[in-house]
Amino acid sequence: MYYPVSSQITDKTTVRRERLLPASGQVLVSPGEMVGPADVVARCQLPGEVRVLDVCRTLGIPRARVAKYMRKSVGDTVQVNDLLASPKGPLGQIRKGCRSPVEGQVIEVRDGLILIESVATTFELRAHIRGEVANVMPNRGVVISLSGALIQGMWGSGGEAEGVLKMLVDNPQKPLRTRAIDVSCHGTIVVGGKILDEAVLEQAVEARVRGIIVGGMDAGLCQNLDSLPFPVLLTEGFGTLSMSQPVFALLQSNMGREALLSADTRTRRDARRPEVLIPLRNGHDESEEGAGIMPMTVGIQVRALRAPYLGSVGTVVDLPVQPQRIESGARLPVAVVDLDDGKQVSIPLANLELIR
Repeated sequence: MYYPVSSQITDKTTVRRERLLPASGQVLVSPGEMVGPADVVARCQLPGEVRVLDVCRTLGIPRARVAKYMRKSVGDTVQVNDLLASPKGPLGQIRKGCRSPVEGQVIEVRDGLILIESVATTFELRAHIRGEVANVMPNRGVVISLSGALIQGMWGSGGEAEGVLKMLVDNPQKPLRTRAIDVSCHGTIVVGGKILDEAVLEQAVEARVRGIIVGGMDAGLCQNLDSLPFPVLLTEGFGTLSMSQPVFALLQSNMGREALLSADTRTRRDARRPEVLIPLRNGHDESEEGAGIMPMTVGIQVRALRAPYLGSVGTVVDLPVQPQRIESGARLPVAVVDLDDGKQVSIPLANLELIR
């Protein structure tokens, strides 16, 4: 019996998500309390950043003579643009003054260097999802329980966002077009089949969307994502991949509803996949996310993870007992899959994932 990896694409399940502080702090909610995406559930103080300023380089003077130019000492508090070092006289201060880039405290003055620790900042942890506080971890954070639809993607970038789902295409093969992104998309999470050009991202910034969900995107556009003010989630991966039909159908059936987009993608030991959560309007569902490990069986829905069928979705119709010869010439355990486009193909088991 073979047990493959799986993706959650379901219209009704119960998920639990940890919301953790980056440092020890104070939890502000209690178990059983209902919270919304914007609610602050915990807060902590983050230590200031240490900035190193090279006075000699700024003023163009040798280190042996720098001491007489210093205007601040260890322990002094400074504001933004305060004078730290300069030549004597008002003209020298104006022309060559070394000034503080931050508000904070001088913690070291040595060899022509000034070290400033900026003031501590308050970090507020928001719930991000609408649900019930299932558990509280003192000084660290909370676990929030939510019932609703869940879609796990392949890759994402840009953090988290909440907004109303807005479909901009009528089938999963159609790409997002700039002309479809207008003022009506302001504050929404827009959905399309794929992204083919950079102009779509620029138009989305102009329209001030909250996020983008597509099947695939050209890998060459990846460098543009870091500068975007919103997250982007790919349900299938990089390339000119259309969104799979089960994902598109689930998003389309929830058009106009609130969605919670988390595009954070992690690999290795703390692996985490990007996801879309769509809260149920009423009540709870008894099924648990990822409950039970499912084997590969005839009749189950699968998605191909590698070329030549990358992103294709279909149904397993046969599981040959003996390894079969594939296009590369190797003999491997395979599944015979009826793809959604009507083709029947043999795909190595290792190249398939379950869709649950």
